[in-house]
Amino acid sequence: MRHVLSLWMAVLVTSVMPLCAGAAEWGSLKGQLVFDGTPPESKSIQNIAPDTEFCSKNELVDETLVVGEERGLANAFVYLYLKKGKTVAVHPDLAEPSDKPVVLDNKGCRFHPRALLVRTGQPFEIRNSDMGVGHNTNLQTLFSNPPFNQMVVNGKPETRMFQKRESFPAPAACNIHTWMKAFVLIRDNPYMAVSDARGNFEIKDIPAGPHEFIFWHDPAGMRGMAVGKKETDRKGRVKLDIAAGKTLDLGEIKVSASALRL
Repeated sequence: MRHVLSLWMAVLVTSVMPLCAGAAEWGSLKGQLVFDGTPPESKSIQNIAPDTEFCSKNELVDETLVVGEERGLANAFVYLYLKKGKTVAVHPDLAEPSDKPVVLDNKGCRFHPRALLVRTGQPFEIRNSDMGVGHNTNLQTLFSNPPFNQMVVNGKPETRMFQKRESFPAPAACNIHTWMKAFVLIRDNPYMAVSDARGNFEIKDIPAGPHEFIFWHDPAGMRGMAVGKKETDRKGRVKLDIAAGKTLDLGEIKVSASALRL
């Protein structure tokens, strides 16, 4: 009887092991977003007021579309899409959100950075580095978290912590200086990225398997855009297969003005 039981346990462990191993496999995603065509010239902000003397020293321009070297598209979000109520396995190294604050600064009469990522349970700090200039930060988290709208005083940063994920990047504005704008993506997992000045992005340690990702840029999702051999839908979503132990390199992804609704 003991021999039979031991044999049965061995068979059970052997059959379960591949499943456990498969669940612990991870891969990565990377690419470069490149503006397709000649980007429009940067437009200077007109009618700088109030605080005209201070703010006008900062060469303020419209940052809706920022195209850098090699036509790289900056400030675009790429993140894992999850249906409402769904969760995803997280790599053990990324299981807990960092306790280091993500900082949104009011500096030079603009927000720094323009696009940023925050995990639920991670401190989010709002600063005002413009000495003698008043700024308010109006963060419109209307889907899952209470909105935030408050004056930010020099030397006294405001700290918040979000409890729920947001479906899309939440816009931030300064109602005093109306040209100021930023976007904050709040998710309950680490599978998100913002493209840098060259348009590069990378998301590491994603669970292996098929997933749906969102490509998003102000003012809405990046629709009708070729991503590898597939195309984003009207909400900027696309299905991609992440292979275990490999990086899915999408290479250069051309982004047209129509994809950005410009």
